[in-house]
Amino acid sequence: MVRDELKAMSIAALKARDKETRTLLSGVLGRFQEVEKSGKFDGWTEQSQRELIAAHIKQLSSSLEVLAGSDLAAQYQKEIDLLAPFGPQLLDEAATRAILLPMVGKVSGVGPVMGKVMGKYKGQVDPGLVRRLAAELGLL
Repeated sequence: MVRDELKAMSIAALKARDKETRTLLSGVLGRFQEVEKSGKFDGWTEQSQRELIAAHIKQLSSSLEVLAGSDLAAQYQKEIDLLAPFGPQLLDEAATRAILLPMVGKVSGVGPVMGKVMGKYKGQVDPGLVRRLAAELGLL
């Protein structure tokens, strides 16, 4: 599982005295612990772990604009780069377009299009890409 891989990376970084990698991994590993300690935790699945990592990456990414040019922004970018392979593996543009094409002429509007796509493909598609392609195809 993803969390186990991240823990192993953290242990390897500790043994290698790689403080930077350990620090970068501590943020996301801490988020796993927060979820486990919450009253709503009911076990991990591969998908739920990847979704947690995606949420963490999204939070870091949203801070990048505010912190642009700072040392903290550089650290956040390194963390994003380190965690990106562990997030959900999103479909590429061609595959996302293939999902939307059958909707042309049948579905229109942001709510119905996003609801249909995200309901079936949540965690597999990038919502920003879905919106852009839906607009290009005249669905919005």
